[in-house]
Amino acid sequence: MVELSCASTGAAGATFTAALQFFAASQCLLQEPWPPQADVKNGTHFDIIVVGGGTAGATLAARLSDLPVKILLVEAGGDPPQDSIIPGLKDSMKGSYYDWNFTTTDDYYSSQALQDGSQRQPRGKMLGGSGSINDMIYSRGFPADYDEWASIVGDDWNWSNVLTYFKKTEHLTDERITVDPELSYLHGFDGEIEVYGSNDSPFATDKYLEAFEELGLDIVKDMTNPFKIGAGRFSHTIKDGKRHSSLTAMLNKASEKNNLYVLKDAHVAKILVENDTAYGVKVLLNDDELQFFADKEVVVTAGTFNTPKILMLSGIGPKEHLDEMGINVVKDLPVGENLHDHIMVLTHLAADNGTCYTSKEDAHMETIKYLYDRSGSLVRSSDVGAYLSFNKETKNVPDFAIYPTCVRVNSDFYVPCRKILGFKRSICEKIDTLNKEYEIITLAVVNLKPKSRGTVLLQSLDPLDPPLIYSGTFNDMRDLDNYPDAIEFARSVAGTYYFSSKNAFVIDLDIDECDDIFDRERLECIAIATAMSAWHAVGTAAMGTVVDSELRVKGVTGLRVADASVMPKVVRGNTNSPVVMIAEKAADYIKHSLGYF
Repeated sequence: MVELSCASTGAAGATFTAALQFFAASQCLLQEPWPPQADVKNGTHFDIIVVGGGTAGATLAARLSDLPVKILLVEAGGDPPQDSIIPGLKDSMKGSYYDWNFTTTDDYYSSQALQDGSQRQPRGKMLGGSGSINDMIYSRGFPADYDEWASIVGDDWNWSNVLTYFKKTEHLTDERITVDPELSYLHGFDGEIEVYGSNDSPFATDKYLEAFEELGLDIVKDMTNPFKIGAGRFSHTIKDGKRHSSLTAMLNKASEKNNLYVLKDAHVAKILVENDTAYGVKVLLNDDELQFFADKEVVVTAGTFNTPKILMLSGIGPKEHLDEMGINVVKDLPVGENLHDHIMVLTHLAADNGTCYTSKEDAHMETIKYLYDRSGSLVRSSDVGAYLSFNKETKNVPDFAIYPTCVRVNSDFYVPCRKILGFKRSICEKIDTLNKEYEIITLAVVNLKPKSRGTVLLQSLDPLDPPLIYSGTFNDMRDLDNYPDAIEFARSVAGTYYFSSKNAFVIDLDIDECDDIFDRERLECIAIATAMSAWHAVGTAAMGTVVDSELRVKGVTGLRVADASVMPKVVRGNTNSPVVMIAEKAADYIKHSLGYF
């Protein structure tokens, strides 16, 4: 690790570190003005306390700071490493100090080709939360998703209403969309978070799109288009070659105000509740146990796994489980239930060199380009995807997504295969051996609307212990209905014109659980055995069961939840932008309740 006067890096590779040393003497290109640590005394009163400084918490605290109220934002992590700013290094923090490193509990049924039968669940443990670790894809889901929410909790959450809130934060600069009036009217241009895209397309992306078009998909200019699906290039929350999130775009600026206090490296142990009213939080900071009081509201934005943990430790959750743990029941609610996530199954192709080819010299030059003027490949994130529908009646509402990536020859695939994907040793060794000679084309086949459900439970009474996560993957067999078809579609990329010219072939992973099973049943077996999370878990404090339509915890005054856990059903797409939207709506609900709106 290189020591710099302006910043410390996280897990960047040796090439980047060497180049950074070269430039550090003249300028600190990657410095961000992170919020300073608050100096607050035990027992201090605030109007509003926000628990969790991730995507939702950063958005909410920034919006509420416009009001004449005193706000405390409590975040368990610290500042992000400067690596987090660089789009091309998005994976460097997964499995690191800046990751909660959550894993699911082995159900001895699904994901048995993964280490310990356990799915990795990377979540950002730092300001910005998972918005500081994600792929920066700007995705909203589809109108059907929000109309489904509206059928549960009312029209406030239907497509036309949530679209207003998406636009509120969005600052669209994607030149592929801004020039098209039929698309641009669906976007916002005055918000804080830049949604970027350009006509500059990498070679590999062009070849994926050619393959998808050859297989019969339409090519779309805007992957958020609610009325037409196909294959296309995503827009990203990137500005000037750097990650742009609710932290960098909103909270950094808002923290300059004298009514917003940001307390970092501080774990909320429980919500303080008396007479069914939330009045503060208990916080662990260094070796101290502190209490802070909220005169108006406590809002929990700790995410799909930590939000239910904090609520249950506070006595808000399913009575049977709380009784088992010896916790006094404040309110019997199905907290932790309804956990679900996009299910991801990876298909791997091997192909001759040439699609994603980058020499070590080229990689070094890309680093120099980035540090010189923030150009080159490091300004990019996951670029392309395809949406598939197997329902003729709703052909423009996707059931599956396919996300391709390209790994150049001899890229030491074994390390990320084990550390990030979590496959067993034999699978990683097989792919890594092929990678010595071939490029690896990985096509993530993702079920966007799973019916399976899991749960989050407490592991212990220690607030520093992670919760128990039971994924429930494929406990509803209907989630397998079209998986063989989607996997076959992904595999058929190998037979398209370009990839045939590269002698592409499907890698058989030799999964023990699927020996002597053939045809469609084999593909179903592969899906069950290799299933992993697409890192979009939601639902553990859902609207309609745990919170009401204004995100208020049922039966507890002065307490709301405003993060991915409130989604009654997951949207068909990446969840970061919908979480920003949820926080925007929460801000307006709070403003209205306080008489400011």
